[in-house]
Amino acid sequence: MTLRVCLCVTLLLSTATGLPRLNSRSSIVGGEDAAPGKWPWMVYLQTYNGTHVSSCGGSLINTGWVLTAAHCLDEYSFRLEPVLVGQLKLLESTDGLYYNVRRVLIHPGYRDDAHVHDIALVQLNEFVDISDLVMPVALPTPWDVFSARSECWVTGWGNVDEGIPLEGEETLQQLKLPLVDDDTCRMMYPGTNDNQLCAGYMEGAKDSCQGDSGGPLVCKSASGRFVQVGVVSFGQGCARTGYPGVYTRVISYTKFIQDAIRKYS
Repeated sequence: MTLRVCLCVTLLLSTATGLPRLNSRSSIVGGEDAAPGKWPWMVYLQTYNGTHVSSCGGSLINTGWVLTAAHCLDEYSFRLEPVLVGQLKLLESTDGLYYNVRRVLIHPGYRDDAHVHDIALVQLNEFVDISDLVMPVALPTPWDVFSARSECWVTGWGNVDEGIPLEGEETLQQLKLPLVDDDTCRMMYPGTNDNQLCAGYMEGAKDSCQGDSGGPLVCKSASGRFVQVGVVSFGQGCARTGYPGVYTRVISYTKFIQDAIRKYS
């Protein structure tokens, strides 16, 4: 199975800074450019090991914490650079700010070989400023109900196809895609469980891809607000026929998130 892996790790630094030019090789297969402020919780994570740069997505869940995938943070030979918040085009330096990292918390049950509990939290070294371009995403509650008819979107700066990076100004990509029923998800990925969900098109052609790992899958709730239901985890390649993407189911990790924020904030 081919993982959508972009490894990210931690470095303790101190304050938000202006943006240097990013050397990114990181989008969504079959997506389109997002508009400014459309997805204000989107966060860009980048790691560096002295020779190689890797990237992942993440989501701002409150003014001090970012939600991402555990596999983005479990390789400690890498150094996590300050995270980028409020940016649309990676090759522009006008909108976003970097925020340094205080703490990384990987779910204690995470196993890379089985892709289980693929979820992690990044605590920022200071609170972000809320604006039209920067705003936390809502997390799901037990009363939120989503189905294949729900309006759901995935966003990221990852590859536009297997092995093909996002080019040009590297504008954040967005893709509307349906949730896949659990029975079909388990049939396509027998090793998955109730803490995971699938989203995508069985005919292929549209999907998240390498570099989108850790990014949010959001769905519109009955109240009209977007709620993060998933975290980009893995898949069989990108946009292959019969293989939707697999996402960590956020509602399964409410206690992990709440306990971490309560303990360290």
